[in-house]
Amino acid sequence: MDDLLASLNDAQKQAVLTTDGPVMVMAGAGSGKTKVLTTRIAYLIESKSLPLSSVLAVTFTNKAALEMKERIKKLIDVETKYMWVSTFHSLCSRLLRNEIHHLPPFHSHFTILDEEDSLKIVKEIMKEEQIETYKPKEIRKLISKAKNFSHFEIKNPQLSALYEHIATLYQRRLEENNQLDFDDLIIKTIELFKKNPSVLEKYQYQFEYILVDEFQDTNDLQYQLIWMLSARYRNLFVVGDDFQSIYSFRGANIGNIRRFQEDFTGYQLILLEQNYRSTAQILNLANQIIAKNPNQIKKKLFTDNNSGMLPFFYQGQSAYAEVMFVIDKIKQLHLDQEEYRDMAILYRANYISRSFEDMLIKYQIPYRVYGGMSFFSRKEIKDMVAYLRLLLYSDDNFSFRRIINEPKRKIGPALLEKLQQDAYIHQCSWFEDIPRYEGKGQGVAALKDFYRMIVSIRAQLDNIALPDLIDILLDETGYQRMLTESEEDRERLDNILEFKTILKETSEDTDGSNAEKLDRLLQDLALRSDSDDDRAENDNCVRLTTFHQAKGLEFNTVFMVAMEEGIFPSDFHDDELDLEEERRICYVGITRAKKRLYLSCADTRYVFGVQKDMVVSRFIKEIGNDLFESPMSHLKKQPARSISVQKQSEHSVWKVGDKLNHKAFGDGMV
Repeated sequence: MDDLLASLNDAQKQAVLTTDGPVMVMAGAGSGKTKVLTTRIAYLIESKSLPLSSVLAVTFTNKAALEMKERIKKLIDVETKYMWVSTFHSLCSRLLRNEIHHLPPFHSHFTILDEEDSLKIVKEIMKEEQIETYKPKEIRKLISKAKNFSHFEIKNPQLSALYEHIATLYQRRLEENNQLDFDDLIIKTIELFKKNPSVLEKYQYQFEYILVDEFQDTNDLQYQLIWMLSARYRNLFVVGDDFQSIYSFRGANIGNIRRFQEDFTGYQLILLEQNYRSTAQILNLANQIIAKNPNQIKKKLFTDNNSGMLPFFYQGQSAYAEVMFVIDKIKQLHLDQEEYRDMAILYRANYISRSFEDMLIKYQIPYRVYGGMSFFSRKEIKDMVAYLRLLLYSDDNFSFRRIINEPKRKIGPALLEKLQQDAYIHQCSWFEDIPRYEGKGQGVAALKDFYRMIVSIRAQLDNIALPDLIDILLDETGYQRMLTESEEDRERLDNILEFKTILKETSEDTDGSNAEKLDRLLQDLALRSDSDDDRAENDNCVRLTTFHQAKGLEFNTVFMVAMEEGIFPSDFHDDELDLEEERRICYVGITRAKKRLYLSCADTRYVFGVQKDMVVSRFIKEIGNDLFESPMSHLKKQPARSISVQKQSEHSVWKVGDKLNHKAFGDGMV
């Protein structure tokens, strides 16, 4: 048992050993919260001889859940696949698979819709209702907001009435097709518990110890779910950092920290303040900026690493000068043996990346914009998943509609509408209705052929190696022929072939028949999100990303660019609370840096095609001169200066009276 605790500092040990009752851990950036969480789980299981199923640990990403499982296995060598360590959505999916029959007409083979799928349903409804006043994406966002924000209100009466109508039809459509969207997973779980107290009691008894990661990011529904599950034993352990609460736009409620304090009287508060990531010089900046926010749980990061360089501030005459400053530093650092993958450029607004991308390309510096479309969001992968779902679930109308004409089979919308009506009369799914559907013509023949093909492949399912199923689908459906007709589709085919690897891993790592293995895989795939896209993780390239996307990452060298009023803090902050969140975003950016931190801004910048004079971010001013390496002219009153038009050299410094020539504007004088 002592081996588990040997590498922990005193505060971390306290967090692990305080096993019973409500505990709140405020863990500063880089303070080892994942280590504390996983060690605590291992300690609970070992010291109390707990069954694995009695501990519930909830986090926000599949990557974080997987990392926790791997660390626990290294600590105590248990079979983690029997543990309840997952995201909120995975937890609710698992609970609903077992219990949703208590909420008829739903049953356990419900489909989980992602953003694209649910948007498609909204589009269909708006088309049927002949609604063209608003865009489907706008309505879909409103539906999601209404589910995630406890205080949601549409001020426009016309839009409000329209939204209510579409949202009602949307939920009815989902219910008719045994579908849930991501937001419904938590909502339906809470509904299940409220309507069926015995089901709630069952899981309250099971989960003797509950742990929640990134508690500051929970929304009202997530808090309610955890509160319900922990009501019996009250052994609730939450880890978070109010300094890093930056997701209010997703519904995250920093007020849940205060709710915990009120709901769980007698709770213990533990602070993790020792940072193992950054130098003292970087932490001084972080502490200085976040101290400006009121109403926080007071803590101050410290470290034993005092050997770093002061962060550097650069103020360029133009956005071009700022970009070239960053490019020069990257080139120099790389010459000094710094890997590209250890450097990141962080920005508050996505449009800022373009100028950096241009110069990175020009100087042949490899880079990647972090947070692009994930593997499982690509059309060809979603098509394959739909084929697999239809193989398993004949009643999956949504998957049937997705792939009935992928590739094209000349089965027109009129025929599909008739099939839908016929299926409704016979009280069966569209696919199940095909054998009894009467009609003639090319479309009907293609429909019958499609049915026979799916039934034939389904019959082979338990007699083949699971990865071979992809080859069979590609060949018999004609999907491979469709992709090989065009050279540009080759990458899509490669993506599908990569999908075979996942089936191979599923086949090796999951027990049961092929159908059971496939069912488990499809459940897991439905819970993946764009935020789990780690395609760039092993590529040696500079990362370009927003501050929000960078949360949870760390780099030897960080460039925080465009530190200007209106960009950072954003123009969109309406009140003091919004400004406090902007300041927390700045804190998150600073604490991504391990060794070197550069902050920069420009005096002038093109913003949406208009060249503007910019003002240095108030955050730079709040930090102060003493914590930067460079003298900071922004602290002195500056005379108004004309817009810089030079681009000949990033190192040029114009003086009053200098003559210059510009290729567009001609001769002039500063």
